[in-house]
Amino acid sequence: MVKDNAHGNYSLSLQGDTVYCDYADGFNLSGVRKLTLDILSLTASLNAWVLFQRPTETAGITHDAIGEMMAGYFAFQQAGCKAVGIVENSIFVHAGSPHRPSNLTLPFMIDKDEAKIQHWLSQIRSSSR
Repeated sequence: MVKDNAHGNYSLSLQGDTVYCDYADGFNLSGVRKLTLDILSLTASLNAWVLFQRPTETAGITHDAIGEMMAGYFAFQQAGCKAVGIVENSIFVHAGSPHRPSNLTLPFMIDKDEAKIQHWLSQIRSSSR
């Protein structure tokens, strides 16, 4: 029997209505599910929030976990997430783009400029209050 252990390392923090997600290494299906559940748990008391993801260069995802990642973003959208900003540090940050479901209308910004993303997220937060 093969046990599917969660892979991928991350830390989460909530500052006001912004979730900061720093992550590294390769995420498999179980790792993506665990991260998704932890973010949903962290934001359960919020009506509206934004997600700021800061991957390291080592951050990656297995091909079979991409659909689960997109399902996670849809769950975030349903749970009040208003936007996702991702710092472009890893070649994998665009992995989900071709797999984006039509019901996922959440706006995303992927950029190398962390300050630019933070400004964009603050504008989204202001308009959703």
